[in-house]
Amino acid sequence: MKELIFFDVDNTLLDSKTHKIPDSTRQTLREMAAFYDLGIVTGRSLSTLIENGVAAAFPWSAYVCNNGQLVYDHNQEVRYQAHLDPEIVKRIIAAAKLHEEPLLAGTPNWCQVGTPNANQIHAHRFFHMDIPKDQLPEDAAVYMFVAFGANDSDYDKYRSIPGIQVISAAAGYCDIIAANSGKEVGIKEALKLLHQDSYIAFGDSDNDIGMLKNSRYAIVMGQGSEFAKVHADYITAAVDQDGIAYAWKHCPLFHNQKQ
Repeated sequence: MKELIFFDVDNTLLDSKTHKIPDSTRQTLREMAAFYDLGIVTGRSLSTLIENGVAAAFPWSAYVCNNGQLVYDHNQEVRYQAHLDPEIVKRIIAAAKLHEEPLLAGTPNWCQVGTPNANQIHAHRFFHMDIPKDQLPEDAAVYMFVAFGANDSDYDKYRSIPGIQVISAAAGYCDIIAANSGKEVGIKEALKLLHQDSYIAFGDSDNDIGMLKNSRYAIVMGQGSEFAKVHADYITAAVDQDGIAYAWKHCPLFHNQKQ
């Protein structure tokens, strides 16, 4: 039985400057597939992965989406889901409205809460995503939020709400998910689905730390955050310098596969 490798998407599989998967990465995935099953783990929704072509780039064994809140099998059928408590959803929305801060709500498709600000516009350009036209319906099941503040202290209003965790990013936004969730929780459910008990992880950012810490072997991209690199067994080249291909060629973990 093949062990699983899980890949983060943005700035790991996908070069956020070109909004494309490098050709070297595509070739490496094909070579890896002879020895490993390959899966995706991301804060993005499955619908976004379909829109940007990542879902069709390779026959993935599993998709861990919305920071672990939704897990899909290779047929893109939901196999695990964990939404936020409705009362917590109301408190998050109330806090955002009080401070006139927009939210992006994963339902699992993306819906808007409030009027976009400059930070949201910047983040959507970075991720090459359109701002949703649809506002969040009342009583919708919400799997995660993305909030857009000017700096990390802006998110203290959410951190004071029990039952959630706030994961900050450098691009003027933060992810808000349930306290007992995360990419590593979604991966655990995917491992059950595929009858596996360990995995290898590729990531680059702070919201990858949980999955890196819980992996058998953690590989962090060269441009990754310093916090992520602390948990790396191996640091490869940056995404725009063929980082995944470099790891496949040079990381000691993979040496036996190519002999």
